[in-house]
Amino acid sequence: MVLALGRRALSLWLAAGPCRTETSALFKTRTCVRTGIQDGRLLSCTPSENCVATSAVKSPSQFGPPWTYGRSNATEAFRDLVGAVEDEGLTIVEVDEDNFYLHATAPTQVRGGRALDLDDVEFKLAPADDLVFYRSASREAIFFFPAQNIYSVPLSDGGSNRARLEAVRKRLGWESLGALYEEADDPSKYQPLDLLS
Repeated sequence: MVLALGRRALSLWLAAGPCRTETSALFKTRTCVRTGIQDGRLLSCTPSENCVATSAVKSPSQFGPPWTYGRSNATEAFRDLVGAVEDEGLTIVEVDEDNFYLHATAPTQVRGGRALDLDDVEFKLAPADDLVFYRSASREAIFFFPAQNIYSVPLSDGGSNRARLEAVRKRLGWESLGALYEEADDPSKYQPLDLLS
């Protein structure tokens, strides 16, 4: 079976770590806990999880642009981040001030209110660039018509992971590097394509 997976599928399966799966007649629930730093970065998102991360560069729907905290003192910015995360009602799991890493949890929110597990929310500051990297992923993924492989798409979280991160960013008043491009995008300045010439 392992040989049939292919190299990319096998690497995604191994990265998913230990998971618990429960199956019923109507749906399948997969619960995985994937957190931490790997090769100096936060983990990316697998296709079969509700997740938003700055490291999900190969998945546009799961990608979120880094933030900039706009000050030279990373220690102060990190303390502000910890405070904002607490103010948003998240539960702090780990604070590593030496590596500017923060891990918190929040209740999962999936449409229909079925999910009863937690989301892992992580942040990593890069002081040399004044950047903030993040990842918010639901531990529990619910699949109607039981999932056949790691590429199955779970029941949507309705954007709750992305909204939670955005609430933290706005509370801090930090800039999203993606916002610079979104605000500059003006459809009235689009030029028509002349495909016939």
